[in-house]
Amino acid sequence: MIAGRYRLDERIGSGPMGEVWRGYDTRADWTVAVRVLGAGAARDVLERHAQAVARVIHPNVAMVLDVGDQDGTPYLVTEFLTGESLEEEAARGPLSIVEACDLVGQAAAGLDAAHRAGVAHGEVEPGSFRRAASGVLKVVGFGPAGRPPSPGRIAYTAPERLAGRAAEAPADMYALGCVCYELLCGRPPFQGTPEEIAEGHRTAEPAPPSRHRPEVPAELDRLVLTLLAKDPAARPSSGESVRRTLAAIARPRPAPGPVPGGASGGAAGGAATAPQGPVAAVPVTGARFQQAGPPQAHPRAGDTAVFDLPPDDPKAASNRRLFLQLGAALVVIAAVTVGLVLWGGSRDEPVAAPTPSPATTTAPPAEPSPSPSPSPTRLVETTVPPPKATLSDSVPRGGWATWLRVFDENVTAAEGMGQIEPRTAAKAHDKIRKAARKFLEGKEDAGRDQIRDVLRDLEKGQRRGEVPTTGPLADFMRDWRL
Repeated sequence: MIAGRYRLDERIGSGPMGEVWRGYDTRADWTVAVRVLGAGAARDVLERHAQAVARVIHPNVAMVLDVGDQDGTPYLVTEFLTGESLEEEAARGPLSIVEACDLVGQAAAGLDAAHRAGVAHGEVEPGSFRRAASGVLKVVGFGPAGRPPSPGRIAYTAPERLAGRAAEAPADMYALGCVCYELLCGRPPFQGTPEEIAEGHRTAEPAPPSRHRPEVPAELDRLVLTLLAKDPAARPSSGESVRRTLAAIARPRPAPGPVPGGASGGAAGGAATAPQGPVAAVPVTGARFQQAGPPQAHPRAGDTAVFDLPPDDPKAASNRRLFLQLGAALVVIAAVTVGLVLWGGSRDEPVAAPTPSPATTTAPPAEPSPSPSPSPTRLVETTVPPPKATLSDSVPRGGWATWLRVFDENVTAAEGMGQIEPRTAAKAHDKIRKAARKFLEGKEDAGRDQIRDVLRDLEKGQRRGEVPTTGPLADFMRDWRL
């Protein structure tokens, strides 16, 4: 037992930082991961590390639920992730390009959150990323600041780390580039003995991924090689920029039309003319293909077609604005009409009967019913299922950290399906993380206030059409009330 609360059931990992156990939280009644930090560093260093990692709250980072000390040994309690690690997935061979971009993008987002909180991972490798049951990829296994690189992770170690420098964000980006390389090619950028691999990191230029896998697009080649730059200053400045680039590669925006005078139009001149103005790169899907350099009979799989983006049409933009304004006016009129009906019904005022037209005045009036039944004068609300629980004076099963994590994952799922307005989603994520920090600090009232703000914002978004009214997120909001 740890802290009289966490029962250690099975050791599931060990390393220089200590042991990781599958545990059971007897108070919250759910499975957790307990990381017992080893004696490889001073106690105060380990405590500072545990506290720093606990500050990193993000959908792509394993959430820290508790931090403490057991007989002089610091420990962290985190959510228990049941999915596979990238190491396990990579063992089956290279991933598809889209899947590799998605997973590395999620890893980059988690590392970016840690870097913004002032925490470098220092031990990035494929095993540093594991899926939750929902499929979301999360960063795990942060190493303490100042610790030298582990010999077992030499294949993912940045040159400056080999020279003795402490772990920093650029070194994590280099290691992420090595992970991406392996997911695409089935092998890290440098192979051989540990000495040969270290020398490769210091002096050798890695081969582009497309050398091992021809269908890798040029944009992905450039990104991976930039991540693997020897100079830390030449690497991408943040994980968020890496995530966005990978998202654009995996799901490029389709171009509205082919290049005038492209491959077919340039046949008379013997060469295709270069496109002018802004361009958008998209994967080849047939259509018309244009490639710089020597002409080819057919494009290779994974080559990139270049299409001109036509200049903005002022008339079309004006028409779009007109339709948007007209739609907004119709919404306002409908809202006012419904409001007047509801207001009139709430005052129990009888509704005036329509004035008969001349064609109907000659008809004899109907005999009144001897016992007329009273007609309702107000609208009857549709029955809504009661919420699963009211959280004003109780704690959800598994604790607030688990509840907030599920809440955050539902917002993320709505984002992935394009159902929620991005700024509304970002605001919700931020307030959920602030609530998690409040509960972690023992400030339950402040945490509940943050949750109320999130729910209030999302309900307003539903009325504006920015938040879905059906689906997992909407169901979650209906199931839990404060």
